[in-house]
Amino acid sequence: MDKRIPKFLIEEDVIHLKISCKSLRERVLLEVLLEFLYSSGCRVGEVEKLNIEDLNWENCSAIVNGKGSKQREVYFPTECKVWLKKYLASRVDSCKALFVTDTHPTRRLAIPTIRWTGCRRMGSCWDSWTSTVTAMF
Repeated sequence: MDKRIPKFLIEEDVIHLKISCKSLRERVLLEVLLEFLYSSGCRVGEVEKLNIEDLNWENCSAIVNGKGSKQREVYFPTECKVWLKKYLASRVDSCKALFVTDTHPTRRLAIPTIRWTGCRRMGSCWDSWTSTVTAMF
């Protein structure tokens, strides 16, 4: 059985994706999501479950619940820390989730929502954010 080769966005597509953001908050969310996924190596499902309290600001790390309910520590660079703080400062809700919707009531940002947002902006879909982010840089 042949392995399926994952599809991914090229750097130019990512730039167009960022340009298409309608608001500063939307741009910050996209920037921090891309940066966090890329730098931490997290799966989308792991990022979806993250809460603000899971972040350790001192050593730029987070505890994620991975496959098989196993916890692991992931790290992110200082640039990502800056984007995360900027994103969190832009929020006015009390939701404990790290990434949330812009609608009211505020809820945890779900995987289908992340994919739908990307598809809507790009005009086409991609298979997974993980392959996109891994191949980006």
